Amino acid sequence: MTLETLIRSELWTIFEKQASKQNKQPSEVLAGLLREYLEIAEDATLDEAIARSARRSKYKESDAVKIVRQYRKEKRARRALA
Repeated sequence: MTLETLIRSELWTIFEKQASKQNKQPSEVLAGLLREYLEIAEDATLDEAIARSARRSKYKESDAVKIVRQYRKEKRARRALA
C-alpha cells in the first residue's frame, strides 16, 4: 500500500477522526506511532541480543530480563525529561 492509497482509504478517515478526538494532527499521531514502533523493534532486537549473550554467559536469563527492564525504565525517564 502506498502512502497515497492509504490517505485515500477509509482507514485514514477513521484515523483522522481519532486524531481529531485527541486534538492532534494526524501527522503528529502517525509520527508518534512510528516512533513507538521503531522503539519496540529496537527493544526486541536488544532483547534477543541480551538473551543470546545471557545464554553464553554465567548469568541466568532472569538476570538479563532485570537488566533490560532497568535499561528501559531509565530510557523512558530520559525521554520524559526531553
